[in-house]
Amino acid sequence: MSTIELHRTLDDVTRASVAAVRDNKDLSPAGKTKQSRDIIGSRAWEVIKIKMIARRLAECIEEKRAAMKLPEIEPTDSAGAALRSQARARLAGKSNQELRGLIQTMSPLFLTTILEAPELVGADAQTVNVARTHAIELAHPGMTAALEAERDAATLLVNVTNAMAQTYGELGELPNNIALDGFLNERVQDQRHLAADVERLINQS
Repeated sequence: MSTIELHRTLDDVTRASVAAVRDNKDLSPAGKTKQSRDIIGSRAWEVIKIKMIARRLAECIEEKRAAMKLPEIEPTDSAGAALRSQARARLAGKSNQELRGLIQTMSPLFLTTILEAPELVGADAQTVNVARTHAIELAHPGMTAALEAERDAATLLVNVTNAMAQTYGELGELPNNIALDGFLNERVQDQRHLAADVERLINQS
């Protein structure tokens, strides 16, 4: 909602104000640039905060997924260790593409074997991620879809926020994201209060 509101005010207020500055024939090009940046600079803290919110929401989805509990391996279970060793032998020699193709039909035993020591079966990061996703679904039915929906929503917010920031930068004649970030950081040098407010909002949600 904050992103939507900022988009609205950029279009309805800030864009009009900048347009008025650019139409002012009494100002030099440098003067127009300075006044335009003064106008958007007054909104810098809002842009910083919304960028923080989008980034932290995306991070929180991944943190939630990483924190999902899977069945733990009992270190003293020799029978289980033997079974995983047999499963490892059956998986050995398969390519990552083959492993990913088999994961959806794998039992928790084989998934645990991959997650326990991916290097022993030659599983790369993508294969481990697919295995963990399926293991989460088996341990928590329906959770995978819920997490994916949250991830999609967070990605959408990030993309919308990036588009909004690009518009903001264009109004200030800032040529790229590096220049925009430098401008924002110069306008709001101490951002600790914004970060704390974002964490409070995230925790409340």
